[in-house]
Amino acid sequence: MDRRLKRGLEDLKNAGLLTDIGGDWNKIPADCTLKSDSRTVGPGDIFACVVGLHADGHRFIEQVLKAGVSYLLIQRPVSGLPIPWIQVTDVRAAMGYIAAALNEEPSEKMKMFAVTGTQGKSTTSYMVRSILQNCGVKCGLLGTIVYDDGSASVLADRTTPEGSEIQQFLKSMVENGCQACSMECSSHGIVQGRLSGCVYDGAVFTNLTPEHLDFHGTMANYYEAKATLFRKYLKPGAAVAPNAASEYGRRLAAEFPEAMTWALEAPARLQGTNVKLDIDGSEFDLTLDGRKMGRVHIPLSGRYNVENALGAAAVCLAEGCDEKKVVAGLALMPQVPGRMERLNLDNGVRVVIDYAHTADALKALLETLRPLTEGRLVSLFGHGGDRFAGHRPLLGRAAAQKADRIFVTMDNPRTEDPVKIAEQIMAGIKEVRADDCWSIELPRDAAIRKALDWCRRGDLLVLSGKGPEAYLEINGVKYPYSDRSVVEGWSCERGVKIR
Repeated sequence: MDRRLKRGLEDLKNAGLLTDIGGDWNKIPADCTLKSDSRTVGPGDIFACVVGLHADGHRFIEQVLKAGVSYLLIQRPVSGLPIPWIQVTDVRAAMGYIAAALNEEPSEKMKMFAVTGTQGKSTTSYMVRSILQNCGVKCGLLGTIVYDDGSASVLADRTTPEGSEIQQFLKSMVENGCQACSMECSSHGIVQGRLSGCVYDGAVFTNLTPEHLDFHGTMANYYEAKATLFRKYLKPGAAVAPNAASEYGRRLAAEFPEAMTWALEAPARLQGTNVKLDIDGSEFDLTLDGRKMGRVHIPLSGRYNVENALGAAAVCLAEGCDEKKVVAGLALMPQVPGRMERLNLDNGVRVVIDYAHTADALKALLETLRPLTEGRLVSLFGHGGDRFAGHRPLLGRAAAQKADRIFVTMDNPRTEDPVKIAEQIMAGIKEVRADDCWSIELPRDAAIRKALDWCRRGDLLVLSGKGPEAYLEINGVKYPYSDRSVVEGWSCERGVKIR
């Protein structure tokens, strides 16, 4: 049997996923690729029959056989198969193990760092990469914004890709000279087994607030999903960095007594104190086990970004990074696309683009910006369709409590009516405010243009919910779209320069 497949089958067996195997697996091509998209397969490929919410890969077996696929990964018995097959209890969870084996176990050849939690994953993963690269470690990146294999970046289509895609990206990182990978791990990805085949040297837990409860059902289930990353996918002796200011972070720390706990305003091994914030950045004192390491400057504003910096510093310090290089690596952080992304217009208006799409995130964002605003604070946002509708009035309430003016618009309505989504948001606004501080402008580009026209010198316009996303999803179609591009287009039309 092919040695790579032998390793993959051992991992499947150890994970309790392997059911049966049939056919001749002795001559697998060196470039054999595992794929789950029937439109992309060809000779030499393994087709994974993923059973999803909307499609069952077993329905495409006849199609992929005509395309010349050489092997199958199936979830239920299929009679009369003319090619070798492996049957497992869960194809999606099995893909990573097989793909990792075919790609020579790339996660074992790099330092792997995972970041999970409700908020802060993207920024923290960028911070981890910045620290590592300042330590001379070339680092790839997988997350909500981009997939970067150390040679090229592509826009991400989900936070955590399918297991087969992850392993291909990791293999490319190894081939491109990466010595590490910083990776966001979503709760969906963890539960669905997309991390299969990955092993991590360190993991950060940022926080846990109500989100994705349409998928998980309860906060207890949501926490268990996050905790699985630490219980199942860490290498022996891996660095565990939970947020001790979070109830769930403390619960996780109790499971890992050697954890490098961190917090901004709670007892922890690594602490941030004497915080100073302004619109262009933050600074704070970094203290480890009671010893001051130095004054840290990061080019991102907001107390939550200080927390993100603490999480990144904690996992890197626990993994053995030099203290001075950790501090300097945070200072060298680039601006993260769509995460407190600042655009200063020469008419005196400032724009901040941020991904905040939950009530807690929007509240934290507006609370951060309120004292930094010279004029009026203007909030423009919507809420995604086919997502937890309970967030909508809470979003409205958060904006009404902090903003002077509110523009309610659309944000990926998907299959829902954007008017109804806006009305649900408005219910929360009206609970707090009786004045006419709000308006509904559904086409998002038109809403941004109207808000920019409304703003005057000193005002701060906050565009939240989309962040770096390059599309609007309406009735199953993703239309090209970017908040930043709309602002740039308006600026060009009005003769206003972006500084």
